[in-house]
Amino acid sequence: MDHRYINNLWVNELLLVLADLGVDVATLTKGVKGIQEGRLAVGEQLDVVQARTLWHRAVATSDREHLGVDVGRRLSPRSSGLLSPLLLHSPSVRTGIELLVRYQGLISENGRFRFVDAADSGVLALEYLPAQSSVSVHLQHVLSVITATLQSFSLISGGGTRARLVRLPAGADAQGVAGKLKCAVVSDGERYIVELDNTGIDDVIVGRDEHLYQLLLGYADGLARAQRAGQGFLEHVKSHMDRNGLVRLDIDTLADAVGFRKRTLQRHLDEQGTSFRKLKEGLLKEKVLELLVVRQLPTEEIVEVLGYADVSTLHRAFKTWFGVTPGQFKSQIGS
Repeated sequence: MDHRYINNLWVNELLLVLADLGVDVATLTKGVKGIQEGRLAVGEQLDVVQARTLWHRAVATSDREHLGVDVGRRLSPRSSGLLSPLLLHSPSVRTGIELLVRYQGLISENGRFRFVDAADSGVLALEYLPAQSSVSVHLQHVLSVITATLQSFSLISGGGTRARLVRLPAGADAQGVAGKLKCAVVSDGERYIVELDNTGIDDVIVGRDEHLYQLLLGYADGLARAQRAGQGFLEHVKSHMDRNGLVRLDIDTLADAVGFRKRTLQRHLDEQGTSFRKLKEGLLKEKVLELLVVRQLPTEEIVEVLGYADVSTLHRAFKTWFGVTPGQFKSQIGS
């Protein structure tokens, strides 16, 4: 198992749950490479743009008012891969929470948790920070993560660790979410914060195995180190891609720029579960969406900025990536 496999598990579990909740997964995943018959192929991953696009589409096509909470409740512990048994064999609930914060990135690149100060010293508070992306995160997406996380805390504590307060950005349906989560919810500001009651949080987890815990912890550390090293290598390669005319860039030019033989570069990219084509496509998607969605530029200007041959070439590429035109995409996800 590696971090890519854990991410793959999470996505496939999400697709199964969405299908069970009545979402048309075929429509949802239209144009998303790597997904066939409602499943993400082994070894494939979704980047942040793809994952968030799925959520915007899911919310738009579902009649469930609180889709995120409904999804989070139904996600199986299996979906978090290695993390579920690691938390179950942690020395205490507090340690389990700390480990989930540390290894959240193994599950998804959508965002991460961090500890924050709470007004009440008897409260443990976590903030969820969505990752930066040209596609904004949907509230329901974050609610699915928060709900699934609270389910994990309840599992390892035997139901003892619960949220006492959840803070959501202004405009969220605080009363409706409170009814679903069975805790106080307020919507103000721009942050996602979960406050947990500390009662029993340092109690030993019943049935834990110290030997198994140490094995799982060492394995998780190894996966996290490999993930960080891989991300560092890919960021290095991406920086050279940015400086060498991305639209017309070929792998031979890139290999020369980073100082590798072509086959050596291909092998290193394959070890990270990607390829020159996938990496180039991912960068182009981010740049096009940054200009289209964030900066609201017309396609004619995007063509000029990025160096596409003409508007029709950009439109063909966009439909290949997302299965829709740029205009249809903007209507699906908003601005």
